[in-house]
Parts: sequence; structure tokens; C-alpha cells
Amino acid sequence: MVLQSLRLLIPLLTIAGVHLCIVYGFGLYAISCLAAAVGINAVLAALTRQARAVVLTLTGIAVGLAVLQITAVLIIPDMARIVALPPVLIHGWVAWMFGRTLLPGQEPLIRRFSRLHRDPFPPELEGYTRRLTVIWTILLSGLTLTSAGLGVFAAPETWSWAVNIAMPLICVSLFLGEHAYRGIVFRHIGGHSPVVTMRTLMSPKTWIAS
Repeated sequence: MVLQSLRLLIPLLTIAGVHLCIVYGFGLYAISCLAAAVGINAVLAALTRQARAVVLTLTGIAVGLAVLQITAVLIIPDMARIVALPPVLIHGWVAWMFGRTLLPGQEPLIRRFSRLHRDPFPPELEGYTRRLTVIWTILLSGLTLTSAGLGVFAAPETWSWAVNIAMPLICVSLFLGEHAYRGIVFRHIGGHSPVVTMRTLMSPKTWIAS
């Protein structure tokens, strides 16, 4: 439970750190927040005895980010704008994870989330979970394109307020709002707690088709 809490806390602190660096005029050092976050995840991976390849990959990324930070400070200040890349990659990857489950023969990802803590799976949720998977795919694809556009054309402060503040709030609002809606429309089924969903999301088997 403690490790799960840390894994949830690390990205939140990273986003806050990057945002504060940028809005208070220290954007040059924002890469260090990313390096620290990946480094901590590497340590957690080692402590929990995850695969050696995972630990080495995270360590390599952390070292690479540290090198980029040093390069940005000492040689190429514009390299600091690389902090705009992770949100594009993350949104894009999650959008792909959702979208690929909409292909023929695949189980929609939201249906899988629901199935993992419901046995048997309620037939009333079949169409609903597919539509919700479509909604998340469209939203995350839009956030990917917006993140990329703002990273290239917007001022760092504008990018940070949009990507680090507005976009997470949009996702949280959809997440909580959808659970509230589901709890009303499908209240006879039960099991619509956001906490239960978060526990499901934190389980590795959730993201592996079965």
C-alpha cells in the first residue's frame, strides 16, 4: 500500500515541480524534476525486485535526463524545452492503449477494468464500457495533439498552465464525473467507487489482455 501511494504521489509531485520551475522563472531546471522522478522509480523498482531490464531502463533514462539537464544549464539552454515531450508521449501512449482495445476481437479497456472487480460482468455495462473507452480515446488523442502544439508554439508559462494544470483537471473531472453518473444510472449494480477503480488501475494485470 505504501509503495502504491508513492507511485501515485511521484507523478503529482513531478508535475507540480515542473510547473513551479516554469512559472517562477526557473524553467531551465525543470528537467531535473523529471530526472528525480525516474530515478526514484528506478529505486522503487529495485526495492520491489522487478525485472533487471526494468531497473536498468529506468536508471538509464534518469541518467540521460540528468545529462540533458547539465547540457541545458551549461551549453544549450533551449534544450530545457524537452520537458514538453513527456506529456505528448504519455498522453499518446495511453490513447493508444485505449484505442487499440476498440479493434475487432479486442476487449474495450474500460470493460476490462470493470470485469476485473466484477464476476460475473453485468451485461448492462457492455455498451456503456465500450462507449466510455471511445470517449477516453478521443480525449487523450486530443490532449496529445494539444500538448504537442503548445510545446512547439506556446510560451513555456502558457504550456505549463495548460498541460500541467488544465489537462490533469480535465481528466480528473471526467474520471470522477463518470463514476458519479454511473453510480446513479447503474446504482442497482454497485461497485462504482473511484477508489476501487484506482486499485484496479494500479494492478499490472489490468494492462495485460487476458
